[in-house]
Amino acid sequence: MAEEYIEWIKLPHDLQAKFFQEAEREAERIIKRINDVQEELNKLRPLLEKNFRRLGKPREAEIVSAIDSSRSPVLSERLGIRYGVFATARLKIRGLERLGEEYEVGLFKRRQAFSRDKSKAFFSLLATYAERKMAVEALDDSDLVLVDGSFYGFIYRALEMKKQGLYGDEERKVLEETFRLTNKLVESGKALGVIKRSRSRIIGGWLVLKGEYSNPYTMTLDKLILAHLMPAGSLLNYGDLTGYRHPPLFYTALSRAASLTQRRERDLLREALDRVYQPFKSFNLPTSSFDSLSRLQVKPFPYVPPCEIEYPRRISLSRVEEWLSQENFFNETTGLPTAIDLVDNLVNIPSRFTEEFVAEVEARVIEKLEGKNIEMIQLFFEFLNPQKPY
Repeated sequence: MAEEYIEWIKLPHDLQAKFFQEAEREAERIIKRINDVQEELNKLRPLLEKNFRRLGKPREAEIVSAIDSSRSPVLSERLGIRYGVFATARLKIRGLERLGEEYEVGLFKRRQAFSRDKSKAFFSLLATYAERKMAVEALDDSDLVLVDGSFYGFIYRALEMKKQGLYGDEERKVLEETFRLTNKLVESGKALGVIKRSRSRIIGGWLVLKGEYSNPYTMTLDKLILAHLMPAGSLLNYGDLTGYRHPPLFYTALSRAASLTQRRERDLLREALDRVYQPFKSFNLPTSSFDSLSRLQVKPFPYVPPCEIEYPRRISLSRVEEWLSQENFFNETTGLPTAIDLVDNLVNIPSRFTEEFVAEVEARVIEKLEGKNIEMIQLFFEFLNPQKPY
């Protein structure tokens, strides 16, 4: 215990006492908040529990492929060039049996004349493109393909890039190809999106649409609500709750709009719809495949939060339930699909790796030039702005 408070005890005694008092006050505030949330959630239970579905009995495992990628968190900056590397991996399993792994790597290069923001935004888009390409290829020999994240989340990130004036012909080509591949995945009837870091507030938005504009759930994540209310071995299909008139993201956008200000229903609906469809309008992209998506939350085990799944409605809910009921489909520790957890561990790129990669490029250049043009080599690989590399 003493080691945990070593910095605390270095403070003057009176200052220590003040911080202990403040810690006590903060603890009391948190306890009150917990009790308030508990009371509110208990009020919500009758509205939701009739929509909870039981997962079926464990089924025989099918062939599942999961795709994920990792980008170097630090870009290396050499004379006139900004470097980054990314890796994309596919893991194919049946239950807990590994059937194969596949890797692809990519190199990101931009002139330093481009801003860091533009580099990072385009870097993210390139990695998503690589994921979608590998996922489409996996359709041929898999019963199910899992992608990390929502199918069309990349379009919203691309819109932020465009708003900042960071969108040109190169970005447009990659965006349109990524969109085409994503549509192919959605229309295949064999792909699901796994939303690991869910920010959905669909329940709050649903209540807003029912006339409860100031309900407290507009500021509460569904993941928190359902972690408390859902029994183990169950799922909540949002379509059962809200219907299918609007896409799931609409209800989260509605929650956001309602939590920020009090306005008439018509204004809130318009703002939420504009927010959801703005990227498609801005990039002149069709919305038919996007509109076909729905989401559900599944809680396979006690003591783990639910996992959010995005699925195309062309796949029957009974078929989705069959996939989710496969033996060993979920990891008991995280509550996420086992394949997603395993593939995530395959592609983590350490923060220092990019510098090591560029150093390897330098070494190979020097070796291949066999001592020629030494002065030019030194100039080419100098840092544009001398600084610590990390």
